[in-house]
Amino acid sequence: MVVLHVYLTRHGETDANRQGIIQGQLETNLNATGWEQSRRLAQALKDVEFVHAFVSNIGRAVETATAVMKVQPALKWTVHPGLRERYFGELQGKKRTSSENPPSVEPLDQYVERILQWWDRDLFGSDVVQRQFENDRDGIRNVLVIGHGSYLANLVKALGSQRGFDVGSAGKGKAYNTGITVLEISDRHGSRGKLIKYSDIKHLDGMEEDVVKVLLMGRSGSGKTSMRSIIFSNNVTASGTARFGATIDVEQNTVRFLGSLVLNLWDCGGQESFLDSYLTTQKSTIFQHVGVLIYVFDVESRDTEKDLIYYRDCLEACGKFSPEADVFLLVHKMDLVGGKKEKAEVFARKKKELLANSGTTKVKIFGTTIWDESLYKAWSRIVHTLIPNAPLLSKHLSTFARICSASEVVLFERTTFLIIARSGDQSMAEFDSDSDDSLDGTQHTDGESDVALNPKSKLQEQFNSLEIRFPHYTAVLEILTSNTYVMIIVADPDVQSAALRMNIRLAREKFEELQAGSVYAAPS
Repeated sequence: MVVLHVYLTRHGETDANRQGIIQGQLETNLNATGWEQSRRLAQALKDVEFVHAFVSNIGRAVETATAVMKVQPALKWTVHPGLRERYFGELQGKKRTSSENPPSVEPLDQYVERILQWWDRDLFGSDVVQRQFENDRDGIRNVLVIGHGSYLANLVKALGSQRGFDVGSAGKGKAYNTGITVLEISDRHGSRGKLIKYSDIKHLDGMEEDVVKVLLMGRSGSGKTSMRSIIFSNNVTASGTARFGATIDVEQNTVRFLGSLVLNLWDCGGQESFLDSYLTTQKSTIFQHVGVLIYVFDVESRDTEKDLIYYRDCLEACGKFSPEADVFLLVHKMDLVGGKKEKAEVFARKKKELLANSGTTKVKIFGTTIWDESLYKAWSRIVHTLIPNAPLLSKHLSTFARICSASEVVLFERTTFLIIARSGDQSMAEFDSDSDDSLDGTQHTDGESDVALNPKSKLQEQFNSLEIRFPHYTAVLEILTSNTYVMIIVADPDVQSAALRMNIRLAREKFEELQAGSVYAAPS
């Protein structure tokens, strides 16, 4: 006997979903959370062997499908208008203020009739489904349907009330973004079946709402992938990046930062064909919902004019689709420039050029290289802007520094070793791009200290505490919270390191609360 499992799933989250705006048949795109949900959905379904997929032709559903197809590239899929959401007429694009529907809204009975017509004619009337029941081999076949919340909930409800499916109370409950519903069908006409599960979102367990899309762009060979790998991969060192090839199209990765903040990294290939595609057919997908745009320039590029043309076009697109995005420009591979004076001159000239091509957009510019601390300095400044309570963290660190009689206290993110906050009135200000400190990098050769160049590479192995004594100060580095290290620097010889460690233990609970965003009052 052949049994068909029909997997129904709703698209990932959009900004309109989050804001409570009725979308209906409006074209909207996934936001960063929606993309993360879609990737998790793809992983949850990766071991299910689907014979075919049916997808609504509205953009947010198609985008969700593309995430699934990246994990199952051989899966064939059909984009079908019969899966379109209910038409909400004049309510589309607005928040609901009344339970009454105006006449322009698609009547419920016609809507349900349309849904069941798709089920009978377009799903079970399709050759791909009928072939499954003609197969001599018994077993379970799987079909995937990606659609919309109201549509899928009403489908399940109608199958229960009009077709006699055993669905329990399902259909009354909400169909969550990327929730997985499974129906088991025992006949070729789709007229008998039962509900296996409804809007299951176990794959979203542990996922927080705070997802930030980070767009990493620049022409091919500028060093984007190398710097991303050094910052976010524990086993990549500067010398190890030589084996990296060019990025093909867009590589998406998610990085959990401070436990609750998810960075949705889009590393965009820099070949001209890809850049042209980003700026034309993919423009709304690439530049929608960007929290941070990082544009990387090769300091030794021989085609500066084309570099700037693509930069201006990307900046314009980002300004149109994500006007609130922070923009950072990295003048990369500064180790290839001569001495300190020449580095400063080249950087100043490049900075002036980039500011002139940025129009009214506020940008921050850094000189970087994978061979010294300048890369960590720049990325520390970038992620600092993404932490909502970073100023509050700095204030508490300043209070903690006074309690410890410390010259300075620095907070590091545990997986990347990026600085996220520090004590003192200047806080992260000295990490701004105008400082010349980042330009004093020197070229290194293979085999030189990877620990110095990539401080997290060795420290995470069995690391709990570190104490360094110098003639004029002592530095203690220790775990503070589940996601951070703290370094306390003390110049007073009378302050004992045991006392510093005791203060760290006493402060842990407070900083765990701060990190979770549950403390809002500044320290007195």
